[in-house]
Amino acid sequence: MLIRERLENFEFSNSEKMITTYILEKKLAIREMTTKEIAEATFTSPSTLVRIAHKMNFSGWSQLKEAYLNEEEYLQKHFSEINANLPFQRNDTIMSIASKIAALEKESIDDTLSLITHDDLQQAIQIIRKSSYISLFAVSNNLLITQEFQHNMSRIKKRVDICSLQGEMIFKACLADPSSCAIVVSYSGETEILNESIQYLKANGIPIIAITNIGDNTTARLADCVLRISTREKLYSKIATFSTDSAIVYLLDVLYSCIFALDYDKNLQLRISTSKTIEAGRSSTLDIIKEEEQAPKK
Repeated sequence: MLIRERLENFEFSNSEKMITTYILEKKLAIREMTTKEIAEATFTSPSTLVRIAHKMNFSGWSQLKEAYLNEEEYLQKHFSEINANLPFQRNDTIMSIASKIAALEKESIDDTLSLITHDDLQQAIQIIRKSSYISLFAVSNNLLITQEFQHNMSRIKKRVDICSLQGEMIFKACLADPSSCAIVVSYSGETEILNESIQYLKANGIPIIAITNIGDNTTARLADCVLRISTREKLYSKIATFSTDSAIVYLLDVLYSCIFALDYDKNLQLRISTSKTIEAGRSSTLDIIKEEEQAPKK
């Protein structure tokens, strides 16, 4: 749940509601305001702001204010002209649809990039680097799009196990080797079988990387490292998961690339030499994609 949603739905006292209503209306305008100024504007006291923060599980008003402002900044960036749920309309031409889907996927990637922090990404990379293999947990279409990550990682000898049977996820989590790590992909962060799997992973002391939305959710709270993705789509009211899919694929591509870069020369040589041996018979009549050693036809 977003901070703004928690502020709207929490059972606050009347004086506390005056403050929450005020900051929800003012949004980013509260950045330069002190607790005293907000209290005066709402005819309350600075201590009331502190009580609100504590009820929201923050250590103080400054921490709540910073988190709220960061969330609002994110929500106001990107997607100003694109509806992630309904990116095209009934009467759009085929070329208009093509253009809008391209714009949507670009926005989703930019949106996700804005959510990546150096420390979170570095933590995820180190968890993967130290692990003997990765167990990847996802459901539905998220499960399908993670397979390219598994494929890429296998080409640099990094094992990724994906459980395609939901009924087997708990067993996989329970039997995971302590030397491994886990990546859990959950847009909602509230998928019951995934969060149950996390509980078993945690019992085995296995570090968990979560790929999920920007809000406070169960998956994020349980994970050791959280990587946020573009959070613009509704759960059901949409044409397709265009935005979420693009965001997840991008983030997994980033993880793969960062792991690749840890031993760049070795991994590059491995990929090229292996592909060259296995795909020796591949050729093309198009110069732009020909390999240098492919002799031109006379």
